[in-house]
Amino acid sequence: MNKNDAHVRLNERIRELELENDSLKKKITDQKIEIDEILRSLERYKLIADFAHDWEMWFRPDRSFEYISPSCENLTGYAAGEIINNPDILDDIIYPPDLDDFRNFISDSLNFVDIRQLLNFRILTRTKQIRWCEIKCRAVYDSRGKYLGQRASVNDVTRLMQALGEIKNLSADKEYDARIRDRYMREIEDKDRELVSQLMVLSNKNETLQYIKTNLNEHIKTCKPEERRVFIKMINHINSTLLSTDNWENFMLHFKKIHPGFFSRLQARFPELTSKDLKLCSYLRLHMTTKEIAGLMNITPQSAEISRVRLRKKLKLTRKDNLVDYITRI
Repeated sequence: MNKNDAHVRLNERIRELELENDSLKKKITDQKIEIDEILRSLERYKLIADFAHDWEMWFRPDRSFEYISPSCENLTGYAAGEIINNPDILDDIIYPPDLDDFRNFISDSLNFVDIRQLLNFRILTRTKQIRWCEIKCRAVYDSRGKYLGQRASVNDVTRLMQALGEIKNLSADKEYDARIRDRYMREIEDKDRELVSQLMVLSNKNETLQYIKTNLNEHIKTCKPEERRVFIKMINHINSTLLSTDNWENFMLHFKKIHPGFFSRLQARFPELTSKDLKLCSYLRLHMTTKEIAGLMNITPQSAEISRVRLRKKLKLTRKDNLVDYITRI
């Protein structure tokens, strides 16, 4: 191969890498735009939530949701977005014996079939605790008098019902309790699989960036000074992308919803754990392999294995203890 051919191939490779770099930039920009929009939406809901203690809902005439207040999470353990994006989740939240009454109450209120002002019903929280609630509905109209549906306010009346002797212990029905617990575990496993799938996409992206970075570093050794500046600029951009915290923060939001209290329990038992340790624990909790973890943490598999060994020491585990099993039980 003569020098001209080598130079042509090098220029072609540079153009390919620049196109890949532009594509990565666009993806990063799109992700940041999405995150900014989510943050703006959260800010709007937060302003309303600051003035709403009860769980507020707005049903459209077709029974779909126009709005759900973030305070629903305090009562049910489910975030507003989870309920809006999956209205059928109410079938899991409403205590089965009360589900038909709840559906009829909402339907009758929306259609003005029944003018009852309130209904007492029970819910099952995310952690499968029973709570008594009271719901009140009121018609919503716009400035022109157009009917827009019903605003529903739900508040927790568990203490009142306990005082009246209306609460029954769920554990008395062991068979039903077992079914609820099994369904709850299946739900967590499904969401874990979804989260791992998202992390694998991120891990593969990091591996691709590392591969490009390695090749660029090799080309730098033999390229011309003007080409070296282009390569260095691209490497710096790749480094900044690999160090971005946006993906980790987004992952944390989803992980905490699926495994509430996991990090607080870990830190309460082992306050000396670093943020890197907590990140490793979360990946192990999802049963990810050392290679997958290495891709996510931008380190070699050997370094990931060393991190596991150090984590075992901090958790004071013996040789007989299985690290993943121990973390899963926390």
